[in-house]
Amino acid sequence: MSLVEKLRSLSPMARRLVIMRFCGHVGMLACYFIGILGTLTYSLGGTALSTTFSVGLINLATVIGNFVGGAMLDSLGPRRHFLISVVATCVSAALFQVLADTVEGILICSAVFGLAWGIEDIVARSYAAYITDDADELSCINPMLSAVTNLTVVVGPLVGSAITSVSSTRMVFVFGAVMALAGLVPAAGFHPLRQPAEEEGAEYSDNSLSAGFLAVAAKPTLRMLLAVGFLTYFGYGAFDPLESLFYRDVLHVGVEWMGWLSSAAGIGAIAGSVILMRLPARFTNMRFLLVALFSMGLGCLVYVGTPFVVVAMAGQMLLGFSFGVIGPLQSTLVQMHAPLSALGRVSAVMGFGYSVAGVVPLFMAPWLARVLGVQQTLVLASSLVALFPLVCMVIFRRRIADSVEEERELEDAA
Repeated sequence: MSLVEKLRSLSPMARRLVIMRFCGHVGMLACYFIGILGTLTYSLGGTALSTTFSVGLINLATVIGNFVGGAMLDSLGPRRHFLISVVATCVSAALFQVLADTVEGILICSAVFGLAWGIEDIVARSYAAYITDDADELSCINPMLSAVTNLTVVVGPLVGSAITSVSSTRMVFVFGAVMALAGLVPAAGFHPLRQPAEEEGAEYSDNSLSAGFLAVAAKPTLRMLLAVGFLTYFGYGAFDPLESLFYRDVLHVGVEWMGWLSSAAGIGAIAGSVILMRLPARFTNMRFLLVALFSMGLGCLVYVGTPFVVVAMAGQMLLGFSFGVIGPLQSTLVQMHAPLSALGRVSAVMGFGYSVAGVVPLFMAPWLARVLGVQQTLVLASSLVALFPLVCMVIFRRRIADSVEEERELEDAA
């Protein structure tokens, strides 16, 4: 079944959700790669320190945005949450128009952009559970959301690159705001089909931020998802501040290649999401997630292991393929195990764990790049991405087996 046929097979609410995600996220990718990192690296002559600081601010603000957005979702529901997400995106676009001439201005824009990104990110992590609790249907909706999200990884940077070829990077943020506003059209008819009050877990309905941590602490599988994600993204954390320098100083390519290589990862991720939709439900478990994380590490090694742009593009497609499996699989597992009344805040906790894992290496990346070199640092980080899932398979093997059995029981119950 083709991607278009899969989209047509979804329920009307699921189709609206897919379009909302595309509109809300496509501009984000263009603004991140081309608007912020592209301007900082190429227009303002950024260094490893400035790009690291920018990415660190984005990650920190994304964590805050995740928590704020998660609490908003649990308190206000998806319709109002989506509207707030659109407003936040437009505010970040407006700021970029007046602050993009200096490194300091870009850093301010990075913080506001990260906040908007964190709020918007909750859409893909949580909204599907407001439509259905059926494991098979979630296993279709989440990969479709991932496929469309990864389509934005292709389209966003490509559009951003095209815009910068005829205009300034300020127009990239205008594109982001316009697309976010376009998402209000499908959102007008999006109504949740499930309500938290009907679900087990109403004890988290007080809307405190601590409810997300309590819900994760109460579920062994959620705890393991958080731990595994943290360990893996810890190794991946060095990529963001050094990738643009890798393109410039190792691959010796121009700013437009930030768009082309990111798009290659998006193409691979779309393929991974489509393949996941075709796999039997028995693959929706922690063990398969760890295998996908290991394969992503191997893709990272291919990506940064040589000075050849053709090999880098192949590596981007390989790691993109794995990421296209990992994202929706993580979301489905969280949605299966978390109470709906706290799902937004549980998703925020997961995002917090992954973001913190990505922030910690930022403090080491500039120093390692000076001592080892940019490419050598990225190779080391890639090795850690591949190693951590293997270590987890050994350390958590009993918990993984219990988790797989629990997920089978949830599928049978559904």
